[in-house]
Amino acid sequence: MEMPSARRAGMLFLRLLRLSCPNCGKGRVLAKRFAVRPRCPSCNFRYERSDENYFQGAMFVNFMLGTFSFAASMLIILLASWPKVPWDFLTFGVPVMMIAYMVGLYPISKCVWLTVDVALRPVTAAELV
Repeated sequence: MEMPSARRAGMLFLRLLRLSCPNCGKGRVLAKRFAVRPRCPSCNFRYERSDENYFQGAMFVNFMLGTFSFAASMLIILLASWPKVPWDFLTFGVPVMMIAYMVGLYPISKCVWLTVDVALRPVTAAELV
C-alpha cells in the first residue's frame, strides 16, 4: 500500500468535495439522502469494494466528525460567552445539535471513507467490470 502523490491526493480531495466518483470524477456517489449508488454511472466502478459491511468504517469517520464538532462548538460557545456561559444550552442543546449534525453528515462520511480507500488502494480493472 503506497501513499498517493500530492497531485493525486489533491485530485481526490476535489472529487470528494463534489461528492463525485473517486475513480473518474464524473458520476455522483450519492443517489439520494442516505443511499450510495451501487456503481458509478459513468465508469461502472463498484462503490462497495469488499463485502456488505464495507461502509462500517464510515461510521467511525462520522463519529470523529461529530466528536470534533462537539468539542469545537463547546469551546467556541465558552470563549464567546465568558463569563455568562449558557450552561443549560451547553448541557442540552449542544448534544442535540451534535446528533443532528452526525445524522446529516453520515452520507458525506461514506464518501470520505470511499475516497480514502481509493487513495490507499487504487482501483483495479476487475472493479470496473
